[in-house]
Amino acid sequence: MAAEIIHGLDSYLTFRLGSEYFGVNIGHVTKILGLVSVTRVPNSPRYFKGIINHFGEVLPVFDGRLKFGFQEVENTRNTCILILVFELDGQVLSSGIIVDSVEKVVVLDRDQIKSPPSVGKGFNNEFIYGISNVNDEFLIILNLEKIFSEEEISIINTVD
Repeated sequence: MAAEIIHGLDSYLTFRLGSEYFGVNIGHVTKILGLVSVTRVPNSPRYFKGIINHFGEVLPVFDGRLKFGFQEVENTRNTCILILVFELDGQVLSSGIIVDSVEKVVVLDRDQIKSPPSVGKGFNNEFIYGISNVNDEFLIILNLEKIFSEEEISIINTVD
């Protein structure tokens, strides 16, 4: 399955991790899967849930809650896996991330997206592309190229 990033879109797929509201540019989303069986990989970080076989392609799957420092909870009927495609160091990669629920697609003009806040030392806002206000609720738009560490990229590359 050849994944391709579609650039230049002003649409964002929104999802929830707990009560927090996140979004990713729709050009990075290739599929939304119901929760499927994930094969564990020994000696991997806790937030790395394992791998799945998606139409012959082996994809790494990360737990969004654990990745972003939220408490782990039981899956619900709304829990699903977003299959995302992103570019790192000139290489196009695909990965799955488990989210609590998918909400909707919102269209945002560039002027509706504000820069991430600068809170000070110890707070890493590098993975945040921007913040918007949708229906009186903050939407945190993720920068997929920044949310994975070198160790995680190594995991993704090993799986590919």
